[in-house]
Amino acid sequence: MTQRRGGRTAITKDVYVLFIDYSQTVITARYDGQNPQEVTLEQRHEPPPPRLRQDQLETVWQKYGSRISEAAATKKDHVVGNGSPNALILDLLKPFNDALKPVGTRAYGALVYANLANASVQQHDEIRPGDIVTLRNAKLQGKHGAMHKSYSMDVGMGNTHVAVVVDWDGTKKKVRAWEQGRDKAKCRMESFRLGDLRSGEVRVWRVIGREWVGWDS
Repeated sequence: MTQRRGGRTAITKDVYVLFIDYSQTVITARYDGQNPQEVTLEQRHEPPPPRLRQDQLETVWQKYGSRISEAAATKKDHVVGNGSPNALILDLLKPFNDALKPVGTRAYGALVYANLANASVQQHDEIRPGDIVTLRNAKLQGKHGAMHKSYSMDVGMGNTHVAVVVDWDGTKKKVRAWEQGRDKAKCRMESFRLGDLRSGEVRVWRVIGREWVGWDS
């Protein structure tokens, strides 16, 4: 913000530092445009925004999630961006100027589901197509198929893996998602049986607007 008073130019600039729980530190700098060496700094910390109700989460999904789901399906067998898992998400968010961008590779919006090694499970709404799923140091072990064949898979070891939800089977605790950059470079569909999570964490996020953290669109 710039104001002119008595021939002087008063300039105010804000810097926002966003954390993975969506709390934020705001640093405000005020100075005279003709004498920028003399600056006044203020700092304040804002708590995380309130958790959304289920009906609010549904409304947000109608605005963003359904369109993200449709766009993700068009990426099948393509290498998106630099081929990393996160590049797929960033590409899908490009059309939404008013959407809140991810915090690194750790947080992608309002939390819908959190599973910590199946010792602690929280779910605030049905997992829906277009939601973003992250797996961090996740080890899944179990049996699948008609022959109950044993399987084991490690996902997001060292670096958080991220994918876009295709659908969710609540009975089987299985999520199908579009991913790239893990075993294959090209975007493909993979299934994760969250009931088989033995260690690590799985979270599901819903893309949300910038106004959730008090930012203008």
